Parts: sequence; structure tokens; C-alpha cells
Amino acid sequence: MKAEAVVVALLLLLASACIEDVGEPSRSPTPGGPASTAGAGSPVTATPPAVVYTPSANTPACAAGSTDGFLGAQSRAPFKVYCPTFLPAGFVLEEIHFEETVQPGTPIPGPGSVIATFERDDPDASIQFIQGRPALSVITDVRASSEGEPADTLYADFEASLFEKGVLARSPDGYTHVIVADGLTPDELKQTAAGMEPVVP
Repeated sequence: MKAEAVVVALLLLLASACIEDVGEPSRSPTPGGPASTAGAGSPVTATPPAVVYTPSANTPACAAGSTDGFLGAQSRAPFKVYCPTFLPAGFVLEEIHFEETVQPGTPIPGPGSVIATFERDDPDASIQFIQGRPALSVITDVRASSEGEPADTLYADFEASLFEKGVLARSPDGYTHVIVADGLTPDELKQTAAGMEPVVP
């Protein structure tokens, strides 16, 4: 009888140990679990990574070796970015960057602007492409550069206005495209504007 009582006592002891083990979840630290979070209970806001664009068979050949720069700008811009596939001879890329803006009266980021600058030493000339939501002063300066009415021209495949020192256009997605030029002829400006292509078709 004593042996049976000992066996029963051992079985009860084992059963209670198993119940306690099953009743508790694993405490091993996991990413985002109690061992690795600070301020548990508060929502975590994560910024999704930007889409990174790389050259493909459909990528246009942007002038003066600027394809990678324009693709990098497209990775940050929330609008369709265009690049020049034609520039008069001698131009070299100076810089391409995405400039962030904030919507007036709010901390919310606006669409910003892509700004690309090309220079030529001989003969001296410069050309700048501004896309997105440029400052009003940029648009005013281009308009003020001409006397009389601007001429109609194309920017990529949509309508634009040709001024003495640049081109103004509005793309189908509602964004502003400005070319500011110094030292280019009207024909060179027209050809440059018509040769603009979206870097991601």
C-alpha cells in the first residue's frame, strides 16, 4: 500500500508541474517583445522605405550622364520626375537633389521639388530644371524674362510656354515644371523641353 501511495503522490506532483508549465507562455525575448521595447503600449509609427529605382530597359538615356541622379530623385519625389534626353553640346551635370517643403501652416511634408543644374564653360551657359512645387519667385522670374506673350511649345508630350529665359509647364498630374536657362537660344530651349521624358515610364 505504501508503494502505491508513493506512486500516486509522484503522479500528482508531475501532473501539477505540467499544468503550471503549459499555463505560461514562452518568455524568450523576441523583436518588439517586452525585452526589446521601450514605452510599451504606445503606437509605433514607422516610415515606409522609399522605392528605390534603378536603370532598366525602359529607362530613358538622360543627358550628360544624369540618369542615376534623376532616378535617385524619383525615389524621393511623390510625383513623376522628368529628365532631359537632349542638351546642347558641352553641358555637364552639376547637381541633382530633392528639396523637401512643408505645407503652409502645418508640420505635414509637402510634395517638395526636384532641382537639377547643368553648366557649360564654352560658351558660358547654364540650365536648371525644377519640378514639383517650386517657389513662386522662380515662376515669376521666368515670366518676367520676356517681353510680350510667350510662345507655345512642348514639354515632353504636354503643352508649355516658351519664354526668353525658360519654359513653364504643368504636367497632367498637376505639378509644375520649370526650365530656367541662361545662354541658350530659343530653338535650343524648345528642343530641350520637347526632349523631356519621365524617368520611370
